Amino acid sequence: MPTGEPQPDVSAVETDLPVTVYSPESPLRHPVRLTGEILSDLWRCRELTWTLFTRDLKAQYRQSYLGYIWIFVPVISTTIVWMFLNSSGVIRIENTSIPYPAYVLLGSVIWGVFNSSVNQPLNSFNAGRQVFMKLKVPPEAFVLSGLGNIAFETFIRMLVLIPVFVFLKMTPATTAWLFPIGIACVALIGLSIGFLMIPLGSLYSDVGRLAGTGLTFLMYLSAVVYPPPVDGWAAKIINWNPVTAMVMTTRDWLTLGHSSYLSAMLVTTGIALIVLFFGLIIFRVVMPHLIERMGM
Repeated sequence: MPTGEPQPDVSAVETDLPVTVYSPESPLRHPVRLTGEILSDLWRCRELTWTLFTRDLKAQYRQSYLGYIWIFVPVISTTIVWMFLNSSGVIRIENTSIPYPAYVLLGSVIWGVFNSSVNQPLNSFNAGRQVFMKLKVPPEAFVLSGLGNIAFETFIRMLVLIPVFVFLKMTPATTAWLFPIGIACVALIGLSIGFLMIPLGSLYSDVGRLAGTGLTFLMYLSAVVYPPPVDGWAAKIINWNPVTAMVMTTRDWLTLGHSSYLSAMLVTTGIALIVLFFGLIIFRVVMPHLIERMGM
C-alpha cells in the first residue's frame, strides 16, 4: 500500500549511471571518439596521478641516507669526469661558447631530461601493470606520475646551476625565461619515443635494454659534452641529429640569448607532437591485447 512518501524514480537513477558498451569493432573506426576518450581519461586520472607521484617520490628516497642528494650525483659526476679528461689532456675540447664546466653541466642536465623521458613511460607502465591488469585504471596515470618525477628531479638539478653561475661569474641571457620551455620540448621528444616503446617493451625486455645501450651511444652524438664540429663526416651526423638541436638551443637560451639551431628545434618539436599523438592512439588500441598477453 502507498505510504504517501515520494518514491525514487528508478529509471532516472539508472540513466544517470555511466554506460560502457564493449564491441569487437576497432576503435580506429571512430578516431574522434577515441581521441575524446583519451583526453577524458587523462583529465579524470589527475588525482590518481598526483597520488602516485607523491607516493613514488617518498618511497624512492625513504631508505636512502643521502636522500635527495642522489638527484645531483649523475650530472655532477659527469661534469667532473669530463673536466678531468679535458684538463689532463686525455681529450682536448676548445672553443666552447661558455666556460667548459658550465657547458658540460648544462648539457648533462638537458640530456638527463631526455634520457629519463625516453625510459620513463615503459618503466612506469611495467611498474603499474599489476594494477591496471586487475582494475579499470587508466595506465596513462602511471606514465604521467613518472613525468612528474622527472619534472621534480629536473627542478632540483637546476638549483646546482645557481652556485656554478655565481662561481664562474656568468650572467643568464635575456632569453633565460625560455629555458624551461626548451626543457619541456626535450621531454616531449623523449616522451614521444617512450610511448612508441611500450607495446613491444612491455612484452620483451630486450627493448628496454636496447634503448639503454642506444641512448648511451646517442649522448656522444648530441653535443652534450663538447661543441659540434665544424666540418667532416662527424659534423654532418651530429648536426643532423635532432637531439643536438634541442640540447644546443636550450643551453643557448640560458647562456647566449640566441641559437643557430632554433629552426631545427621547432621542426623537431612539431614532429614530436605528431608522433606523441599517434603514440597515444596506438597505445590505447593495443592496450587490451597487451593486458591479454601479459596475463598469460
